[in-house]
Amino acid sequence: MTTQEELVAKLRPLGMRLTPQRLAIAEVVVNSADHPSVRDIYERVRAFFPYVTIATVYSTLDVLEEAGVVRELPFQRLSRYDANLSPHANLVCVGCGMVVDADVGQDTVSELTDIIRDGADFQISSQRVDFYGWCSGCRANSTN
Repeated sequence: MTTQEELVAKLRPLGMRLTPQRLAIAEVVVNSADHPSVRDIYERVRAFFPYVTIATVYSTLDVLEEAGVVRELPFQRLSRYDANLSPHANLVCVGCGMVVDADVGQDTVSELTDIIRDGADFQISSQRVDFYGWCSGCRANSTN
């Protein structure tokens, strides 16, 4: 769990105006394992800052992405945001739409990225690995 002090130390050198609302938005994204959407982030921050606007969420996410703190994960229906920038796989539930990081396979994804970078005539700017299936909750609901 990243604290507000750690976020301030990371964001201040980037020249980002650090309002309490922006810090709350950054904290929600960085400390969320579920790759929240803009609407998710907005609702979570609104619980503490009722007057925050969706425009503030969007602009803050843009700054955080430009600064390399988070990455937008565009999906067909909506984008999600991921603060884990290291090579990893995402698990995407086709039932409920949940997106989480896989707890395994990071070394394999990193190794694959290295193999492609070293062996192909291709400059990698980013990588993304998604596995689609059903989470345990959706599997349990489908058997009932």
